[in-house]
Amino acid sequence: MTASLNEVKTSVPIRDGQSVSLEPGKPWPSAYRGSEYSLVSDEDFNDIVLKWEQRDLTIYTEPPDGLRRALVLLGKSGGYGSFRVTAGNEILTKIKAEDYKHVDQAPVDSGWIPIYVGKLDGTIDFDEVDSDPRTPRTNKIKVWTGFPFNHGERWSVGQDGSLFWKWRDYRFDSAFDHPELVAEYQKYRGTAGRLYLTENAHVWVNVPKNDIAPDEKHAIRQAIKKWKQNAEQNDDTATLRLVNRRLVATSQEDDPSTGHFPIHLGQLGNFDNGTIPRPVVDQSSYFEAVCEYEEVWE
Repeated sequence: MTASLNEVKTSVPIRDGQSVSLEPGKPWPSAYRGSEYSLVSDEDFNDIVLKWEQRDLTIYTEPPDGLRRALVLLGKSGGYGSFRVTAGNEILTKIKAEDYKHVDQAPVDSGWIPIYVGKLDGTIDFDEVDSDPRTPRTNKIKVWTGFPFNHGERWSVGQDGSLFWKWRDYRFDSAFDHPELVAEYQKYRGTAGRLYLTENAHVWVNVPKNDIAPDEKHAIRQAIKKWKQNAEQNDDTATLRLVNRRLVATSQEDDPSTGHFPIHLGQLGNFDNGTIPRPVVDQSSYFEAVCEYEEVWE
């Protein structure tokens, strides 16, 4: 299915147990989060393209239908610039305050205003990297073969089993309880750490070799063995390179043998009746901080 922008309302939890029904184009009243992409021009392409990037590695593909037009109408010059996609498939971007017609409705009136654009329908097709891989069978796991960087909302599980979203010094709890999701994380990791929620609601985590719960060591080893065999047999060099890059990045010695394997736990539909974690922003200063900058790749 070709990816496209669906300009529909979304419901966003806010403080005091309330929620708002948000129209496309209106200021985003929650944490600015999600998989990171950008619309750019490149000499190898005749038209605007979508880019995923991690340091020196870039992968291009066609943007979702209707996205560029919507960004232009919202105030992004030429439609260029970065955007995010949440676990609920909401597309977010930032618009310069002076170019945004609804700035009077935003919590701040200067800088870069976070905006709700609409929802992503379908899957962004990157060809050599599957951003919507097949979900593991119930009670099974796999190596995460999607993007292992800049992909997904970064949530954290605390030592006390709390689930929260964190950026800089800001920490926001989910509006909902997620006992099954947290229990699945703790099943494979014995310490506090991050889990990632991508568009289309996939869940993946970093699993250090020295922090695997004893009862799950065999399952982890089998998942890694099966992934490596399949990747080598299918000459899947893109996945092999990306996983190796993740292992190096999560190793204190830059040694892949001591890094953390990205493990695919499933999709949010497998846990807590499919409830998607949604942070509640309860500090107004967050909006001042998040409006300070915008990444623009052209």
